[in-house]
Amino acid sequence: MHRHTAIHLFRKTWCMFIMICLVGCSTKYTVDAPDYHGYAGEINRHERFVNADKKRIFELLTNEETFQTFCPSGTMVSFEPLLPYQQGTVVTTKIEHIFKLGWTSRVEEVAPCDRIRLSFRDGFFAGGTELWELERVDEGTLVIQTIIVEPRGYIRRIFWNLKIRLKHNVMVEAFLDKLKERAESPQKGI
Repeated sequence: MHRHTAIHLFRKTWCMFIMICLVGCSTKYTVDAPDYHGYAGEINRHERFVNADKKRIFELLTNEETFQTFCPSGTMVSFEPLLPYQQGTVVTTKIEHIFKLGWTSRVEEVAPCDRIRLSFRDGFFAGGTELWELERVDEGTLVIQTIIVEPRGYIRRIFWNLKIRLKHNVMVEAFLDKLKERAESPQKGI
């Protein structure tokens, strides 16, 4: 292969990569449901059926020490003030596991045993929203974790599309698996 041909092939490949990134950056994953009409951004939703009542799951989610046990290794989460978990509680998250990120969220709404809504105040997800919803289903609870984000800036959108969304999905699924396991185990305190 001649040098000129190799350079031309490299440029074509590079242009294709950039085009794929641009298309990915302009495509939003959305859930078409009335619950999300008031939000702007990509909707990233995870669900898990847990054979436990809503009260138990709510207690597990709103206790800092217990919440921390569900997080993957390398993830630190703190609540301030510690208790009670309420509107105005600040949640600080630092991830040094799969990638390094940090942000602060503020609890905007708490409907005990039903719903928690937080707003991302800074960091990668600034301006976004996180929802935890608990729905009674048969003898258990459907736990729904949703983030609605719109990464600002070209570079952040590329990172979200190529790396961070996937890693976020892996971490949330692992969190929900641990929550399910703990909530369905025989109760000993929280």
